[in-house]
Amino acid sequence: MSNASVGRITVGTANWSDHSGFYLRGTKPAERLAYYASRLRVVEVNASFYRRIDPSVYGQWAEQTPEAFTFLVKAHRAVANPPRDPQLASEYIANQFKGVQPLREAGKFGGFLVQLGVNVRPKPETYAHLALLRDGMGDDPIAIELRHPAWLGEMRAETLERMRALGLGAVIADEPRAAVVGLPKPVDELTAPALAYYRFMGRDNAGKVSARERRALRAEHAYTDLEIGELADLVSARHGPETASYVIFYNKKGPNRVEAAMRMAAELERRGYSIRQ
Repeated sequence: MSNASVGRITVGTANWSDHSGFYLRGTKPAERLAYYASRLRVVEVNASFYRRIDPSVYGQWAEQTPEAFTFLVKAHRAVANPPRDPQLASEYIANQFKGVQPLREAGKFGGFLVQLGVNVRPKPETYAHLALLRDGMGDDPIAIELRHPAWLGEMRAETLERMRALGLGAVIADEPRAAVVGLPKPVDELTAPALAYYRFMGRDNAGKVSARERRALRAEHAYTDLEIGELADLVSARHGPETASYVIFYNKKGPNRVEAAMRMAAELERRGYSIRQ
């Protein structure tokens, strides 16, 4: 974890390349990261979930960003989804761990996001994989996003207990109306006291709809000032001097997420937190 992140709340978005309407006219794709980093201080790298990113690329990104900037890296799907061969899983995890070394050396690595997909259920093999992740990632912070409803449904107590025992941070999502829309109650506690990882992906009132429909509705959601205040309350209530708090917006249509992130940063600064220095 970047030492600069401990005790700080840092606000940003998932990705930086596709914020239409945010970049100045004429900004070239290769210049977008530097421009983004001049406004916000953390980014969640999502491309790493779909393809291996060469360590030299992480090094280039580190050079393009200011000293106080932090990268959060979404672990590759081969790392997040346990393969049948445990030996293969260990190799995948080791490669993921080594790959971000340039970010560690630059003091700009905040940790891994590991997204367990909707097909990954809580069972002995998955619990063993979580332990393997913890062992293979050394002291790196790890945030776990759980997609299958059983994790935070009937297996909620065991899930949170196991995550606390392993020092894994459960992702805190924005789901104030979970019961209304038919989703499990989100995590509202820190399972790893030194790590608070928030993913705010938009809201909807659609009830029980398909996952694809829900994603589309939330991508279009533009957070109101009242909602930004609610989320700021959520974050500040859990933040402490020994905690690195990362607030990531992923309501991803057009400039929605970057606008929400900048308004959140301004709201937290109004409350006395140092966000952009």
